[in-house]
This record gives sequence, structure tokens and C-alpha cells, in this order.
Amino acid sequence: MKYFIFSLFVFPFCFWGQFQFSFSDSIQVISNNTALNMPWAGGLNYPQLSSIDYDFDGDLDLLVFDRSSNQLKVFEHKIGAQGHFYDYDHNGAQWFPQDLRYRLFAIDYDGDQRKDLFAYGIGGLKVYRNTGDVISGLSWQVAEEILYSDNWGTSLNLYVSSTDIPAIVDVDGDGDIDVLTFHIGGEYLRYHQNQSMDLYGHADSLQFELKNECWGTFREDISTNTVYLNDDTAPCTTGNVPNPEFPLIEEKKVNDEKAHSGSTILALDIDGSGVMDLILGDVAFPNLNLMINGGTEVNQNSAMVSTDPLFPSNSIPVSMQLFPAAFNLDVDFDGVKDLIVAPNAKNISENEKSVYFYKNTGSNQVSNFVFETKEFLQGDMLDHGTGSIPVLADVDGDNLKDLMVANIFAYKPVLNKESRIAYYKNTGTSSSPKFTLIDRDFQNLSALEVGIRIYPAFGDLNGDLKNDMILGLEDGTLSYFINNSSGNIPSYAPPIFNLEDVNGTIIQNGLYAAPQLFDLNKDGLLDLIIGVKTGELIYYQNVGSSANPSFELVTNFLGGIDVAESSPNGYAAPCFFRENDTTYALIGAADGFCYFAKGIDGNIGEGQVFDDLIEDYLGFGVGAYSTFGISNLDEDGELDLFVGQDLGGLFYLENDSNNSAGLVDLENEPIISFWPNPFKSELFIELIDQSENITADLFNLAGEFIQSYTLCKKTNVFNLEHLDSGVYYMRLSNGRGTVKLIKF
Repeated sequence: MKYFIFSLFVFPFCFWGQFQFSFSDSIQVISNNTALNMPWAGGLNYPQLSSIDYDFDGDLDLLVFDRSSNQLKVFEHKIGAQGHFYDYDHNGAQWFPQDLRYRLFAIDYDGDQRKDLFAYGIGGLKVYRNTGDVISGLSWQVAEEILYSDNWGTSLNLYVSSTDIPAIVDVDGDGDIDVLTFHIGGEYLRYHQNQSMDLYGHADSLQFELKNECWGTFREDISTNTVYLNDDTAPCTTGNVPNPEFPLIEEKKVNDEKAHSGSTILALDIDGSGVMDLILGDVAFPNLNLMINGGTEVNQNSAMVSTDPLFPSNSIPVSMQLFPAAFNLDVDFDGVKDLIVAPNAKNISENEKSVYFYKNTGSNQVSNFVFETKEFLQGDMLDHGTGSIPVLADVDGDNLKDLMVANIFAYKPVLNKESRIAYYKNTGTSSSPKFTLIDRDFQNLSALEVGIRIYPAFGDLNGDLKNDMILGLEDGTLSYFINNSSGNIPSYAPPIFNLEDVNGTIIQNGLYAAPQLFDLNKDGLLDLIIGVKTGELIYYQNVGSSANPSFELVTNFLGGIDVAESSPNGYAAPCFFRENDTTYALIGAADGFCYFAKGIDGNIGEGQVFDDLIEDYLGFGVGAYSTFGISNLDEDGELDLFVGQDLGGLFYLENDSNNSAGLVDLENEPIISFWPNPFKSELFIELIDQSENITADLFNLAGEFIQSYTLCKKTNVFNLEHLDSGVYYMRLSNGRGTVKLIKF
């Protein structure tokens, strides 16, 4: 049985009765002698930025959509003693639609002063209308599943490649939102004019007409990012459409044109001329190209008259590997729109120090962009590329657990990748931890060049009271590093590659080994648990001694765990821990969920299965590649949880076992189960404990109450076929929490 649990009305996330975890920023992190403002905001890879007043407090907050694994982050605009600043809202994403992919922009298309959402739709753009208010909060209504445009009397979907970022802007200044996007061939920019003002006198319709097949009368080379001004080929010679003298591009044979690779478009009037200029990025190049429009009036088929491939040439030009995209919004709270540039090529582009901020020292009428930093937002948080892996261990012998952050990979110039481990020394105390970045490449491990996703495990394997290190490698083997430190500066002997088991066989059970050293059988020796790419956990018992480890294979399928049942890629990441002499496990996976296992003790042999495995137990997906580190860092009797994920940063959560708020209270066994989930029509709700009647209130994603149900039988059946497809929440009475339901 799978339990889909999410908190809409209360913010703590619980594992079990005694585990009540809540997001926290209480642990300070120091980098370059400066305390990070948002250390636990989770990182960024390939962000797209928009402004939106998501909390209806009258100021613009920052909406960040990262296409790495379609994650959404909200940074709240706050005012403090030091002025205006952004603060990461861990729960902000819950106010937005859940099915967003590839791109997202907040734009007020209907003129009601509430920013709507333009997102990816199959082959084009999907639009959500903002129907929220200050009382109810944000809510969304699908305005158009896909935008269409009138192509000379034929309504066709308004094509935008999934890789592209189009310009969604009022091109002609009439008050409604138009679209500039490259044709499928990738050479010509098309102008789709919104007819709302022309036809109805207001902006709240999304009725488009293709007005120009070659807007700006330029052509971009299909193989490079070279731009040809005043192009003399069709359709640039005809300007506005239709024109019977030239064949339509659609009439060319498919084999005669190459598929569009990818472009980013920012349209703005940079020089105050009254017409839109362009800033273009290309999928295969690191620069932005500024194109100046020579016109002075809109809709005159004016041509681009100059290009600047070293934009902004008045400052430090953009040079970003790879596929830069530009965004025009005010991020320093001075009322003047700045320029943010971020990469857009997933798994290829730079993923650290890759969000450029250019301050606009001019005005909103005439812009002048001056370089400020390469790590806007990123510089305020831990960020180590793609796929962070937190491990807590005392590596310097001072009896304080340090924070080690490995990664799947970080960008390495030029267009390469490397995996490394960052070392954050615990420079606090036993009751007040504080982490200080000492080294971004611990022990220079990246120089080993053993592939991506090096995965560390620490523990004293030879009885010298110093934590040794085992490194899981991409090829599935393990390397053993003996700690030979003589003081408080960690030092390790050269690695012993291809660690062998008790029989002299190389330990290699699958690709991307993710090891943990943990005394699973409670015999006082550290055993070896390994997660692998295919989703299973492998268990080797330590049959050696405290001074001489020796590992014997027990099972290739520990606990019956497989986090890749529906996919060939699981990337299981084990995090076993013990509380009150009871063993539990958090297991990370490629799907970004938290798998929580209990009933482990006594069930660790071949063919044995853990009593319970709960999927998505934290109730908030981290996008992809979830990993976990857990420990009692501050000696308060409560566990501290660190969550790694795709975007390269970490989330930090604190446990408060005295907090009664939370999700479903599963003190011993689940008392309620829901199935199927997702459901199509009928929803079954089973009361395992029938000692009392329970009321279940159903809400939609916007938090609007729909209906109340009474659960008075062991098995309750409700026909919910009338509900629209989407995400719903059922809040249970008597403090039993809130359950996330999905209707398809």
C-alpha cells in the first residue's frame, strides 16, 4: 500500500509518531568568512525567473522554475532592518500547479493585476489563470490547455519547442500579450499577435493570429548563432503574411529543413525607441546576442539594424556554458528592471555560480546593464552542482560531526563533468552546531577521475578511533581510504581500489554504488549497506574484528527494498539510523521521494522483508535524486535531518517529538489507508482502527472546501467521479493529519 502524504494546512512533516520534522534555518553556515543568508534553500541549476505577488501582500516575490527536474521555488520579498531582501519559502511551491514542465513564466495576460502562468503545453504553451485573492490565497484555473493561432484561416497550435524560451510580451503596446517564437525550422522569428484588444477592447482573451513570419527581417543560421540582417530569402522579403508570391514555410518538405535545436528570446525596448529589441541565446553557444530594432513605431515590419554578440559590451559580456537565457525583472528592489542570465541546457550547462546578475543602472525606458555577480541567489545557499549527497561524520577528530556534501557532478570547463565532496567543518559546539566551508574538493578526490557520483561513507573500521572513508564509485566498486590524520586536519592514505569481500571477490553489485557503514545486526561492528542504480539495497555483514574489517555478502535484496519498481533507474541511497534501540531507514531515490522503512530489526537476512515501506513519506518531492543524512547534532535528544537533491543544495529539518501537529500519526501501525491512489472514480478508505468515527474534509489544490465525509465503517467507499482531474487534499478530524489524493 502506498501512502501519499502532504501537508497543506500544517507545515511539519512526520515519519512516525515520535518523528515530527519541520524545515529550519537554525544552523548557520559560513562560506568565505560570510554567513549565508539562505543556506538551506536547496540550490539552483537551470532556473527561469519571474516576479509574482504570491502572498497578496502588495509586493513582488520571486518565482523560480528550475528545469533540471521541473522544481519550483518561491522567494518571499521581505523588509528587515537592513532593507529589502528575499527569503526562501520552503512551502511556497504548494500554491502552484503540480504538472509544470520545461518552462514557466508569470505574466498578467488579462489585466486584473494578478500574474497568470504561461507553462509548457504539448507543442506549445499552456496557460493558467490566477483566480486567487488575499483571503483564500493563490488558486489557478486552466485558461487554455494549448494556445492556438490563426494561420491564414487555419487554427494551428502556437508552436514553441520544448527547449525554447519564447518572448511572451506586449509587442505592439496595445495592452494584450503577444508571442514571439522561432519557427520549427529555427531560422525565422514569428510574431503571433493577440487579437483580444482589437476584437473585444479588453485583454482577457487569448486569441492569436500569425502576423509576421519573419519578424525583424532577420534570419538565424541553422548551424550557428550567426544572424543575417535584412535577409533576402522568403519569408523575410514579404514581411507580413499572407503573401501569395512566396510559398509558406509549412509547405516545404520536412526533409528540406532541419529541426530547430533551441533558442531563448527576451524582447524589451532597451533603448527607448518605442519598439522591441531582442536578446537571443542559442543552445550551442555561451553568449547572448543583442539585436537593435531600427523602427520607431510598432507593427511597421521594422528591421533589426545591428547585432552585438558580446552583449552587454559595456560591461562583462555573458559567457556561460551553455545555452544562456535572459530575464528582465527587478531583483534589487529599486523599481528598475535588471537582467538575470541563467543556463538552459539540462545536464550540460554550468550548475554552480551560474546565475548572472546585471544591475540596470539606467532606467526602465533606457536600460544599461552592469555585471554584479555570477551567483545570484546561489551565493546565499549551499550549492554544489547537481545531485547533492549529505553525510554527517567527524572527519577531523574533534568529536563534532562535520557536514560532507558529495554530488553527482559539477560542471567542469569546458563542457565536462566532475564529482567531488565539499567539506564543511563543524565550527560550533556540541549543543550549537555551525558549519564552515573549508574545502570544495575534499582530499582532492576529483583528481581520481573515477566517474560521476562519488558517494562517501565514514566510520572507524580499524579501531584507531578515527573515521575511515569508503567511496562508492560509478562502476559499482568501492575504494577504501584509511584515516591517517595526526591532528585536527583530516588526512587519508592513498585509496585501496576495488575493495574485496571475505572471499577475495571484488565488491561490485551494480552501477553507482551508494555505501553506508552502519551496525545493522547490532554486534558492535560496522556493516556495509550499498544502494545501487537498479534500486536495491545490498547487505554485507562485517565478519571481521574492530581492528580488521571483513565483509561477507548476506543478501542482494535487503528487506525486499526496490525503489525502481516502475523505472530501470532507482539510484537507491540508504540512510539507516537507530532511535531508542529501534532501527529505521530513509532511502533516497531517483524519483526524488523519501522511502521510509520500519520493522527492520530481525528482518535483515536473505529472503526476509521489512515490515513496512512507505513511499513519499516526507510528503514533499525534491524533484529527483533524494538523499538523506540524519543525526542528533546538538545533543537535545532530537534528530536533525539533511536532505540532498537534484539542485545541488540541501534542506535542513529539525525534529520536535513534542509537536503534536503533523500528518498522519502512525504510532504503531497505519490506522487509515486509501486506495487506489491515484484514483479514477471510486476511492476506498479503510479504518484499521474502528474505535471512533472520523470526519474527512476534502479540499482542492487552492484550499477550497469541497465536501465533508464521515468514515463510520471499516471500509468506506466514495464515488468521486464528478471531480475534475488533479490534486486534492483530505483533512482528517481529531488531528490525524492531511492526505494528498490524485484524481486522474
